[in-house]
Amino acid sequence: MTLKNAACVKAAFFLFFSMPYEFTDSKTNADIGLLVTADGVEELFAEAAVGMTEIMADLDGVLEKRQLSFELKGDDLEELFYSWLSDLVYYKDVEGFLVKRCEVEIKRNKTISLSARLFGDDIDPQRQTLKADIKAITYYGFRIEQKEGQWQAEVVFDL
Repeated sequence: MTLKNAACVKAAFFLFFSMPYEFTDSKTNADIGLLVTADGVEELFAEAAVGMTEIMADLDGVLEKRQLSFELKGDDLEELFYSWLSDLVYYKDVEGFLVKRCEVEIKRNKTISLSARLFGDDIDPQRQTLKADIKAITYYGFRIEQKEGQWQAEVVFDL
């Protein structure tokens, strides 16, 4: 996806939809950024998953035909968020699965853990409009923080 295309996608999104995430301008042609804002941290993780799917495919063509569940652990929220996004890329690459919606529960003890149920669809180029293929999560500009009562995360994906 070129920078021009990414900017067009971003502009079109905000003209027609009010989403809790937005695409950020990329520094190169081989990546795209995502900025997510939510009231709670669990909602932030869920919206980031949907935002990732929107980068890869038109959400209208992604149905809730399959369900996946999994758990993750991390030492801190940032590590957990990175692992979360990386696992979503794994499910896309290995199982051909795109997320339409998800339910996330995060628990904090000595470590931080996540339980998730993903609802989505198999990749089907005949039925879905596919866009870009996310290859990996980068640490460039990577952040997750609570700011003025809202959670916000920013991530750049390698395409």
